[in-house]
Amino acid sequence: MKGNQSPPVRIVGVGIAAAIFISCMALGATSRSGPKLLRRLPLFLWTSTISDVSYGPHPENRLDIIVPRWSDPTLRPAVVVFHGGAWQRGSRTEMRDRVCSRYLSHGFLAVNVEYRHGIRLASEDAVRALEWFSGRAARYGVDPRKIVVTGESAGGHLALLAAFQARTAVAAVVNFYGIADLSSLSDPALLRDATPADVGAIAGTLSPIAHIRPGAPPVLSVHGSADSTVPPDQSVRLTRGLQQTGGDAEIMLIDSAGHGFSGSQLESAYSAVFDFLRRRGIVLT
Repeated sequence: MKGNQSPPVRIVGVGIAAAIFISCMALGATSRSGPKLLRRLPLFLWTSTISDVSYGPHPENRLDIIVPRWSDPTLRPAVVVFHGGAWQRGSRTEMRDRVCSRYLSHGFLAVNVEYRHGIRLASEDAVRALEWFSGRAARYGVDPRKIVVTGESAGGHLALLAAFQARTAVAAVVNFYGIADLSSLSDPALLRDATPADVGAIAGTLSPIAHIRPGAPPVLSVHGSADSTVPPDQSVRLTRGLQQTGGDAEIMLIDSAGHGFSGSQLESAYSAVFDFLRRRGIVLT
């Protein structure tokens, strides 16, 4: 499906057995085991996607809106997802199963974002995408007070920056080993191809840590303790800075993990993520 129409929420185009299973899962949405059981099924069986929705004037300004196929008597929470790839590579496609499906199985609507390459352009697009969706949340059956923003690596940087800079409030940020301070990144190769400008010239405006302020949204940072690409100190300093302004911020360090997690490490991380969101009333399951 394409376009800006509201997503369907009834079960269509699936086998009888899968439809019965999904209906049972929807009725038992408060079960803690339900999300894991759902993710064992192919995503297309229990979600519906509106593909390639335009959120801005550029060809790369496209996103997918993915919604669970069961109806919900209340407005859903939503997650806006930014992929990684050093602001130059990667694709929203890689986030569908690894990231979006986890939120979808908890009843979220997922907004999977593509953006232009380069730090400055990607940063502009991240803010644009978040503001675009926030202004249309109710159209898609989403509670605008329950929008979460997340991303991995460069996508974590974009999630943080969008949440801190956008002219709309978000409920929380889930930052997976994102870059918080461009000026202190130890690997210049990570930045060299992503910006035509001197890093010092953009660090003050495009580093999330420079936008810490009272009233910032809750932030959970998940980082590998052995990450040599984006050192964990990036998340440590971000968390400390938010806490020093009275903000709600937590950090989870995954022991011995590098830049990216194994399957078991991801399971542990997302268990903490949904506990974090549960304690803030964003998700019930």
